[in-house]
Parts: sequence; C-alpha cells; structure tokens
Amino acid sequence: MGTRRLTLAVIIKNPLNDAEFILTKQTLPPKFHDSEYDSYQDSDLWDLPSAQLSLVDRSLTAGQPQFEVEDNSSAEFLNQFDVASAVDQALKQVGRDKTTNIKWNLFKVIEEPEFGPGTPVKTLYVVGGSEINDWKLGDLLLEVKPHNDRIGPLVVVGLLNDSLQTRNLHTPSTLRCQEYPPGVNVVPMKSRTAKPYHTTNLIVFVPGTSDDDFGGGDFLARGDALIVDPGCSSVMHKELEQIVTALPRKLFVFVTHHHHDHVDGLSVVQKSNPEATLLAHENTARRIGKGDWSLGHIPVVGSEEICIGGQRLRFISAPVNFVPNACVSLVFTGHTDGHVALLHVATNSLIVGDHCVGQGSALLDITAGGNMSDYFDTTYKFLELSPHVLIPMHGRVNMWPKHMLCGYLKKRESSILKAIEEGAKTLFDIVKHTYADVDRSLWIHAASNVRLHVDHLALHNKLPQDFSLEYYRGSVAEFAATLLRCHVQEFSMQRFQSSCKLNFFSRWMWDYLCSTLSIKHHHLQIVKVVGAGAAASVAVLYLLLGMIINDHFKRFVLNEDLSLSSLNASPPLVFPSSSPQCTCMQRCNLSSTTNTLWHSMSDEELMWRASMDPRIIEPPFNRTPKIAFMFLTRGRLPLAPLWEMFFKGNEGLFSIYLHTSPEFGDEPPESSVFYKRKIPSKLVQWGKASMIDAERRLLANALLDFANERFILLSESCIPIFSFSTIYNYLINSNQSFLSAFDDPRRIGRGRYNKRMGPTIALRDWRKGSQWFEANRKLALAIVSDVTYYPIFRDYCVPPCYMDEHYFPTLVTKVCSNLTSTRTITWTDWSGGGSHPAVFRANDVSEEFLNMVRFRFNCTYNGEFSSVCHLFARKFHPNTLQPLLRIAPKLLGFNS
Repeated sequence: MGTRRLTLAVIIKNPLNDAEFILTKQTLPPKFHDSEYDSYQDSDLWDLPSAQLSLVDRSLTAGQPQFEVEDNSSAEFLNQFDVASAVDQALKQVGRDKTTNIKWNLFKVIEEPEFGPGTPVKTLYVVGGSEINDWKLGDLLLEVKPHNDRIGPLVVVGLLNDSLQTRNLHTPSTLRCQEYPPGVNVVPMKSRTAKPYHTTNLIVFVPGTSDDDFGGGDFLARGDALIVDPGCSSVMHKELEQIVTALPRKLFVFVTHHHHDHVDGLSVVQKSNPEATLLAHENTARRIGKGDWSLGHIPVVGSEEICIGGQRLRFISAPVNFVPNACVSLVFTGHTDGHVALLHVATNSLIVGDHCVGQGSALLDITAGGNMSDYFDTTYKFLELSPHVLIPMHGRVNMWPKHMLCGYLKKRESSILKAIEEGAKTLFDIVKHTYADVDRSLWIHAASNVRLHVDHLALHNKLPQDFSLEYYRGSVAEFAATLLRCHVQEFSMQRFQSSCKLNFFSRWMWDYLCSTLSIKHHHLQIVKVVGAGAAASVAVLYLLLGMIINDHFKRFVLNEDLSLSSLNASPPLVFPSSSPQCTCMQRCNLSSTTNTLWHSMSDEELMWRASMDPRIIEPPFNRTPKIAFMFLTRGRLPLAPLWEMFFKGNEGLFSIYLHTSPEFGDEPPESSVFYKRKIPSKLVQWGKASMIDAERRLLANALLDFANERFILLSESCIPIFSFSTIYNYLINSNQSFLSAFDDPRRIGRGRYNKRMGPTIALRDWRKGSQWFEANRKLALAIVSDVTYYPIFRDYCVPPCYMDEHYFPTLVTKVCSNLTSTRTITWTDWSGGGSHPAVFRANDVSEEFLNMVRFRFNCTYNGEFSSVCHLFARKFHPNTLQPLLRIAPKLLGFNS
C-alpha cells in the first residue's frame, strides 16, 4: 500500500450570509506550446481553496490555527497534521496571508472511492468565517452549457450534495460512491481489468421524479434508472446484486463495449432484475455471451431518444451535434468497432468508456476492430463537445478534459516519432522504445496501438522521409516471435536453480523464526520454535538426500532444453480406463514435443472429451495462443522439407497433427517437426462420411491442447504462401474464422439437398463450400460438439451429395454463422472445371505465379479491404519441392 494522500479543503463562509462561501479559480494545466493543441482550452474551474496536508514536523514550533472540535479524538486527529501550513497555503489563494482572525471547525472528513492507481485521497473539510467581499458561487452544474464556468468536486461532494439531496442510490457499506457531477454516481468495483487498475467504474443514474412533461415524446423506451458497465468480478457480485435490487424495476443497462471487465456483472443484473433491458451497439451485443445476457436488447444506432426518470436521453452516432435539450448522447469511438461513449448533457459530462483512462493511455483492441483513425477522429469530436469533465471507466474523474484529450493526441504521436527519429525501424524496436517502462507481458497489446498509430501517421504524411514503411510492415509479422524469443533468452536456468535448495530454505527459516519471536505468548513461542526445529531437521535431511541424487536429477530435468512449447504446455489429458498407461482419473504429461499423441479413446470418447470448454477464462498457466496445423494425408508428406523451413524458429507458436492411413507406419527423424505427431486414424474414403470423421478427429485431438487457438485443415499437396509470422498474426488477430459457405442454386449445390433432411435442415439452410477451412477455438468446439446435424448428413448426404462440401458450411450457417467470414484462406484453381482442381507441377512454379496467388484477389479482413486473402495454396505436385525451396527463402521469408 502506498502512502495515503491527504487534502485540506477550506470553507470560508460570509459572516453576514451563512449560505455564501468563497470559491477560487483553479490553476490551468500547463500549455503544450503547440498552436493546434493550445487552441483547445478548458473553461474556468471554481472550487474550494485547498492544499496538500502533511504530517506535522515536531521540530517546528509554529502554532496551529484555532480549532473548535466536538471531542478529544478529533483534536488528536488534527494534531497529527501540519494544518497551519495547509491553511496558510489555501488562504493565499484568496489573497489572505494569516489565519489569526479566523476560528476554524472541523466540518467533515471524506475519503474518495478506490479509483486507483494508488491509494484513495482523504479530504479534511474545515469551516471558518471572514469578511471578504469578492464572492463566486456557480450554478452547481445542474443546467450548464459548453464553455461556461465550472464548479469543482470539492464543493460539490463536500457541501452541495448534502443540501441538494440528489442522491437516490443505495450502496452497500463496503463500497464508496462519488456523486460528481450531481446526479452522476460513480462506484469503483473490483474487476478483472489490466494493471495498474483493479476496478471498473460502475456509473448509475437514478434521477428520481421530475416535473418535466415528456408524455408526448417519441421515445425508443422509457425507464426509471440506468447503469453503465457492470463489469465487476465475481468477488463483488453480491454488492452489485444489492445495488441493482435497490434500483427501480424498470432498469436499462448500457454497455460501452464487450470487454470482460465491462460485462462480467451482466449475469448478476439479469438475475436480480429480469425486467432489465440492455442497450448496446450491435457489434458489442453479438460479442456478449448468452450466459452473461439473455434478456431484452435494444440496439443503439443513433438519433433515438429514451426517457430515464423523467430525463431525456438521446443516442447520437458520429458526427456529433450538440443538442441543448438532450440529457445524454452517444458517440462511437475507436477503442473497438462497437465502443460507445455517453454524454450527460445536463452537466456536459462525458463518460468515455475505455477511450481514456484516469492515468496513462488506453489500449485499442485491434482484434475487435480498434481503429486509430476512428480513435483520433472521435477524440477531435470530443474536443468539439467542450465537455466539463471526463469520466473514464478506470480511474478518477478528470477535471481538465480538453487538456487530457490533446495530451492523448500529442503524446501518442510524439513518443512514436521520437522512437523513429532515434533509429527504430521495426515494430519491435518502436514498442521497445515507447513502452520501455511497461511490463513486457503487455507489449503484445501495446504493439496493436503502435501499429494503428504508425498507420495514422503514414496516412497524414507525418513520418520521417527516411523511414521505410515497407521494411516496417515486413517486421510486423515478426513481432510476436521476436518478443517470445526475448522472453526465453532472458529466462536464466542457473538463477532459478540458485533460488532453490539452501537459499530458499534459509530464507524460509528466517521469516518463520521472525514471525514466531513476534508472538507475545511465551508458550506459543516455545511450541512454534520446537516445530520449526523439527521441520528444519527434516528439511536438512531432505537436502542431503537431494545432493546425493542431484546428478540423476540433472540428467532427467535440468539438461532438457527449455523449449518454447514447454513454456506453454497445456493441461494434461485425462484418459479413459482402457488406456494401458493411465487410469480414468490419472494425468498424462504431453507437454514435451517428443511425446506421442497416441491414445486409445474411441471417437465418441474423444469428441466428448474435446467438447469440454473451460468456464474459467483466465488459465492457471502462461498461455501463448498457438495455431494447430492439421494435415489430412494418405501417408508421408512429399513437401515436408518446405514445411520444415516454414516452421523453423517458431517453436511454441504451433502444433502439428497428422491423420494418415491406418497402415502407414513410417516415422520421420526425431529432429523433424512431424516426429510422433500422428493421431489415431481410420480409413478415409473420398466423398464418404469417413472424410468428415477424419476432419472432426483432427479437430478433437487439437482441441485437447488448451493453448491451440486457431485450427487450419491442410492436405499433403498444400503449401504456405507467406511466412509463418505473417500467417500467425493474420489468424490470431482475426475476429472471424475462414470457412467457405455459400448458397449455390445449381444442380451441384441445392440440387444435392435431400428432402428427408427436413425439417431439421431446410433447403434455405443448405450451403456449399471448400473442404479446406480454418476455425477459431469457439467454432472448432461447435463442430466437434454437434450431435444434431452430423447423423442427418451421415444418413442422407450420399453421392452425388458429398459431405466434405456441404456438412461444415451448412452446420456453421445453422449454429454460428457470425463466427465465419464465409471465405476460405486456401487457394485452389477450379478454372478447368470438373470434380477435381488443377494440379501444379515444377514448371508452373515461379515468383510471378506465387505473387499472383498472394496478391491478385481482394477481400475483407476485420471489416476492412485487404489484398491478402489466401495464406495457403494447393494442389502442388511433389516435383514442385525443389523450385519451392529455391524461391521460399527470398519470396516467402522462410528461414533457410
């Protein structure tokens, strides 16, 4: 815990009118010395005179001001602090030098909620009287307009909230709430957010009754209360339930975006109030799980109005126009593609979600459509609104919104430009320079911010002329692998070993004895010391035995290479009792790359085991997402050397699974990435259900490794057409899977539909697509869990109906169409017609040909146009191996 911060707020009342007191104009933040940003200036802020309060220095004899207190405990409390210096500093703000003519009373002590980072601020309010003629008392932020003078939080929280009696919110005693501005209740609650924060601000509007007559308004909905971002973790669900239960039943829940630290409490809200209705952007709503919210949802598009407790609230999509009569407006931002901010127009307060945070910079989620251009555009729109305060979902309310927003614009760009000017050429170099003081575990997220910034700078021609965008963009794909290699290189096995044995034991004994000697009861001391002695004897004996067998231990453990895959080992499998090596509830360690994938589970047991999905989101181990490469092949891989080159240097970021003919028994050398990567396989016949069985079998085995996040099905004639890093980043950062599915009205499409599949599968559901798919983990789980549609296809989709062309596309359309982009990333040439695609031979392979495959097509990726549409290609004859090996290092960026 850090040192608690204390503030003294001075209330100087007019002796002739007890309702009047002095407010002082607060000092503006420093300028940026940039004409663009200095043109945005926050309006004047008036608040109580205040000063930081420090502990009293007993060596000084300066007298304390005269205080009247109700009891001795209050006097003792005040005597701990140098109140005299703080009061003098506060009085200087109003042009007074001494405190001798004023008698002071301790009015109240208020501790702010735990916004973080750091400890909450405690404010001591003291009251005194003085004849001062220059008074300034604002309109309390109740009906304000842009550019008006503003009233600060000290006077509102310390004085005005009590007199206004605006608070209708009942919070548990374990929580502290800040009502600022009036009517906007901010309740920080513990959440699973990123450091340095540990809370998410729950915003609650409970306006109560109003004399305003909105009976004739054309409202989208009417309610009595509104809460924003119930994202608290499970430890706070009881408190959230109490808050929601005390609110009116006609409740609306607004979610700024889908991240778990903003929606983790949704399930509690719907359980506590089944009448509640969700307000969210469509992109946010579709990312919220049904387990979190299954009640009513009103999509937010823009221009709609709702009425909450007699107040008018209006949703407005960008561009934003200020609406004087509206109480709340919504504005889309660039944090995600469904992120929405909330403007409380009555107080001109902007609830920004994660567009800003109380301290530091917010991260953009590139995997969910985060866009730096949108982010910058929205920031400028926020500046045009001239908000009086910014309310982030993490951290304190910011009283200088324009300064903060301009700081975001300037600091983000200047730090990256400085890194480039000092020689940074690659994405890793820029992140390393810009985020040098940030934990490296956060660099993956930081990299997405940097990428968006550099793209924005390039778009506006702000990059130095000697900066090579082509070289930089080539480094983007290498970032994850470079960062991972740095982590591994910095891991010191010797340092780890040195922390074990006597080092660990001696430190444990010292701490134990220190805690024992601090016990006041003599008898307990004796018992604990004797116990420590006995434990020490056993430990010493154990250490001696350990030294004897140390050489054997080293051979078994310490001489093993620390591979990337072992750092990300998945939880071990649980095998059925029929396994000769493991009983039903035993664990078998499959973390080593040399361990076999072989098991004795039946397909039914395998699908059941693979369909299990952990409900706890945070894994109990360091999880680096991997791509599972699933090869469906008859026997050996004729292009294996090309794949070996492709995978080289990227250990820990991929897994390999081979489904071969059952009679194929050859095994590659131990040095090969394909060594012992075969799964239990069965005979496969083209056009039959056995083909789908094999593909599901591959998926199920790959799902057993919880580190596998993406799953790509490949054949023995497939080749990669980009480097591993490019493909890894493309797939890991994609917000959709790539499984081709389209409605083909021809005889070879709808003509294959069998009416006996109905009513479960109707003709309108029938789809066709490529056999070669890519799936994220959620889609893969849906495929192996299917027990409804598979039996129907197995029984009724027989030649000329081919399951490998129709089962997966139709299944995905039925159960999770939102998870796929409906296109494949494996290019195949069907221009020749017929049942089989073109086969490419050695004389077909050239740089021009491969570049045509790589960049000829246009598609969408994460909602944006892209010329990179295919990552793999087929069918390549075995005799293409040598020309591919010659071209790959240069053209495809493979490690030779």
